[in-house]
Amino acid sequence: MRKSFTGLISGVIVVAMAAFLAVGCSQTATSTSATGLARTERSQYRYTGEVFLLRGLANVFSTGLDVMNDKFRSRGVNSKVDNHAVWQVWADDIIARDKAGQVSYPIVIMGHSLGGNATMQMARYLGDRGIHVSYAVSFDPTVTGEPGANVDEAVNFYLPNGKSGHDANIIAAGPGFTGKLYNYDVSPVEGMNHFNIEKNPELQVRVMTKAISLMGTTTPDRVKVSDR
Repeated sequence: MRKSFTGLISGVIVVAMAAFLAVGCSQTATSTSATGLARTERSQYRYTGEVFLLRGLANVFSTGLDVMNDKFRSRGVNSKVDNHAVWQVWADDIIARDKAGQVSYPIVIMGHSLGGNATMQMARYLGDRGIHVSYAVSFDPTVTGEPGANVDEAVNFYLPNGKSGHDANIIAAGPGFTGKLYNYDVSPVEGMNHFNIEKNPELQVRVMTKAISLMGTTTPDRVKVSDR
């Protein structure tokens, strides 16, 4: 499957872009609105923390992240999902809110494919600006990611693409990184490929359990999970 990855991408790009024009734009416009980012009322969630999920190409190949977003939110976690292109918008919003004391920690970032690339970019960008990132997870990115300072743990689930240097789809410590870093080759898992890796139930449970274990809880009688 990995040997034919480039061909597969070329073969589906037209379909992907058509789907993006049909549904992706409206989803992105809604979830990146200014009012949707700065949620400052922490008591409306069961858990402390903020989870950011970044989809890959055209929003159509990363539906496992939408499933995870629904699961996080159903458990009372402040979670949001969007296209990988919004990572810096989200990061700058976090930085601005941090200065105002309006960020609920820990921060968790996860992404698939191009969203996996963006996950480590976002984590490093925040780390370079003094924002603590507790957990960053990429699912089969397309290039090497380099989490930086202030990132506690970075994890990458991938199917080796046979490339080297920047084009290898692994993660490596960026400047100032002193946390934990793991690359997990999941190619031995039967049926695993680039287009379903983030949909794997076992991987979803694994990363969600870890993320929630890092969080604290808020006052139960004030819990209210907001609408998307």
